[in-house]
Amino acid sequence: MTNTEILFEDNGDGTITQIGEDLIWAKKDSRQELGKWLNWDEANAYKDACNEQSYLGANDWRLPTKSEIRGLLNAQAAYEELFMNLPSKKQRSVSNYQAGGEWSYWTSETRYDSYAWKCYFPVVKEVCVDQQVSTTGTSVRLVRDA
Repeated sequence: MTNTEILFEDNGDGTITQIGEDLIWAKKDSRQELGKWLNWDEANAYKDACNEQSYLGANDWRLPTKSEIRGLLNAQAAYEELFMNLPSKKQRSVSNYQAGGEWSYWTSETRYDSYAWKCYFPVVKEVCVDQQVSTTGTSVRLVRDA
């Protein structure tokens, strides 16, 4: 049994269960589904639309908390294999920033009335940004309780 199999179980229906966390993740994020990045309002509208349409057979999808997305992204090798399935990125010589950029995901957590937290993959860095202007590289990784 590989480490990936211990941490996650691919349910074969477009979802992946995170073992020990009682969470079910959508295998594809909003960028993979829609082909575009989303701001905060669009992210919540995407979640609502998925619930209205019983996306992947469920209507209780939500945005993850900071700690949930951090726990998912910290399992970097398993995450890349199961969720990203992307070719390796060529390292840039000017910094450790990889060609092609990093991905970030909105969390359900906000600050004040106009800021929201997002978490970057693969560095698992969290930043609080204006909900309306931050779209570059930001998408939604939907989650639900198992």
